[in-house]
Amino acid sequence: MTALVTVAGTPLPEPSEYSANTSTIVDSGRNVSGVVIGAVIREDVAKVELKWRYLTAQQWANVLSLFHGSFYNSVTFFNQGTASYTTRQMYVSDRKAGMWRRHPETGEIMGWTDCSLSLVEV
Repeated sequence: MTALVTVAGTPLPEPSEYSANTSTIVDSGRNVSGVVIGAVIREDVAKVELKWRYLTAQQWANVLSLFHGSFYNSVTFFNQGTASYTTRQMYVSDRKAGMWRRHPETGEIMGWTDCSLSLVEV
């Protein structure tokens, strides 16, 4: 089975939630009559939001490690506009997770809940 999202050739764990956004970038303003005057700068800019209900500490670290050292990454994802997989250059936005629990004897973090990140096309 093809991974839903692959970053730099590495498949991400199957997300619990997947949200795809497609944007049109517009340069616009209003004239003296209050009417919008605008020009499309770029169409079909992708943003993918992923969420995992639970990942082990190592799984989450593995995902985050894909974004160290390179701001832009080659990302393959399921494109809602084409109903097929697409590869585009993207950067990672905010990454968030809540600690699940610590090992009672060692204090080691055992896992994370509600792990999330966004990938935005450059």
